[in-house]
Order: sequence, then C-alpha cells, then structure tokens
Amino acid sequence: QIEKIISVIAIDGTTAEKISALEKIFTGEKGKEGLKELKELFSYIPPTKNSAIQIQFDLTLARGLSYYTGTIYEVIANDVKMGSILGGGRYDDLTGIFGLPDTSGVGISFGLDRIYDVLNELNLFPASALQGPDVLLIPMEDSAIKIAMQYAMELHANNIAAELYPETANKLGKKFKYAEAKNITYALLVGEKEIKENVVACKNLITGEQENYSIAQFIRLLQNGVADFIDLSE
Repeated sequence: QIEKIISVIAIDGTTAEKISALEKIFTGEKGKEGLKELKELFSYIPPTKNSAIQIQFDLTLARGLSYYTGTIYEVIANDVKMGSILGGGRYDDLTGIFGLPDTSGVGISFGLDRIYDVLNELNLFPASALQGPDVLLIPMEDSAIKIAMQYAMELHANNIAAELYPETANKLGKKFKYAEAKNITYALLVGEKEIKENVVACKNLITGEQENYSIAQFIRLLQNGVADFIDLSE
C-alpha cells in the first residue's frame, strides 16, 4: 500500500497525463468511477487567456479525510510567499448534522487575514466598494452549464458582474426570486433552444420584459447604458 501511495505521489505531467497514469494504477470499479468523475470535473473548467490563473491537478493535496468525500482544492496567490489563502471541497454528509440529510454540497473557507495581507502587499484593494452582480446566468439543462460558464467569463472580461445559478433542477420562479433577493436586474436563460440559435433569453427582472440577444449584443447594450430592452432585429 505504501509503495502504491508513493507511486501516485511521484506522478508528474499535465492533468491529462496524470489521469492517464492513474488509470493504469486504479483498475477497479471504484477507481474507474473516481477517474471518470475527475475527467468530467476538468471538462467543466474553461480555458483562460490569463496566464496568472493556473489550475493544477495536485496528487499530494490532502484535506480533512474524515470530512470531505470528493474533490478538494486549495488556492494560492502568485508573487507572494504564503500558503493557501482558501481551500475546500465536496462533502456528502455534513448537512445531515444540521437536519438536512441526503443533501450534498461543496464548501470553501477563506483565510481573511491572508487575503488581506496579499491584497495589501500587491496593492490590489479595489478603488470602489464591492457591488453585487448585475446579471444571473441560468442554465436550463445540465447540457447548458458549460455554455453558461463561458458566457459568465465573457461578461466578467467586459467588467460586468455576473453570477451562475448553481442548480438546473429548481423551478424557474425560484431562480427569479433568488435573483430579485440579490437585486439582480437581468436573468439570462440558457437552454438547448437558445444554444442552437446562438442567443440567450434576457429577462429584465424590473420591467418584466424579455428579448433574445446574442451574448455580444447583450454586452454591448449594457456597456452603452441601455436599461430597457430594444428590438435589435430591425
């Protein structure tokens, strides 16, 4: 067992190369299932043009073995000699302690002192106060999650605060109430129909109006300060 653990820790290379090497070691059903889940997880992570953001598959990472039941992760800051500034993972049983049995979840904890030190050292404190999101992206099916994540990144790249709704099973009314409770103005619905037409269904949660736009058109509307929807088909 010790030799097997050492052989796993010694694996090096890209994420794909590491998973390929693990497939030769873990040939049982549980091992195959775990590696399949890892592949699916990494398939949801979109590529980034920001070289400062690097996601590494670390086989030496260990956190709360009696607590976490799946993926674990840690985040470190570049250009600062410090350990992780946040960490977390998946847990399937924790909520049962608080009266919510059979409810899985993913959690994360922040080291506020460390984050403060990093921001201070790198002079990264924002000039203005933090604001909530302007846009809530709502994937209507699991198959729409990746596209919705890509749209969220496009919005962020254009300095538009956006959030991705985490569940596809909940009723649409509940999702709208979630957005309204956070004072979010726009809900972007992303389903199979919208993906085929290369649009998002944009709902103004203040006026109730709804129109279809490409994500580029929607970004342009917000950047131009257009509060109400207009027909761009003319």
